Order: sequence, then C-alpha cells, then structure tokens
Amino acid sequence: MRNNFLPDLARAIRLERNRKGMSQVELAGRLKMPQSQIARIETGERDIRLSTLAQIARALGLEPMLVPKRLTPAIRYMIEAPEQRTSSRPKLVGNDPEDVDDEQP
Repeated sequence: MRNNFLPDLARAIRLERNRKGMSQVELAGRLKMPQSQIARIETGERDIRLSTLAQIARALGLEPMLVPKRLTPAIRYMIEAPEQRTSSRPKLVGNDPEDVDDEQP
C-alpha cells in the first residue's frame, strides 16, 4: 500500500484549478489564505489538514468523499475520460432508472 498520496493530491488540486481557469491568487482569495500557501500545497511541500482540503475542494466546485478502492478505476475513468470521449455516453450497467435508454421506440 502506498503511504504518501500527497503528490497525487497536490497534482489533482493544481489540475482542477487550471481546468477552472483559476489562478493561485484567485483560489487563495476565495479561501482567505496567502497565495504562497496554495503554491506550497500544490507542490506537495505542505501537508494539509482535512478541513483545508475540504475548503479547497469546495472552492473548486468539488465534494470530498471516501470512495471504496474497488470503485477507484471507474471513478478515475469518469473523471479523466470526458476529454477523450466522443459525444455519445458510454453505457453503464446497473438497475437504476437512469440506466434505461432515453430513446425508446
């Protein structure tokens, strides 16, 4: 088991901030913290508290949650693949009402 997930977390924060077109200064302003602290978090130099992680996530329009390990590949696919997919959605298999085709003959 990998003990240090901080570099991955730091990278994810930086990538999401960039996706939103937000600068470190803008994010810091939303969080009422110095830009230098955002820079240290994004480079992995600073180990952040859980409450700070939650604040950053919410400022980026994300919701922190625990995901079962077995679902991690599916979650990663859903997060990373939108830019690589065509306009049609992949079919997800399940028994929920949203799994039914929208287009019925």
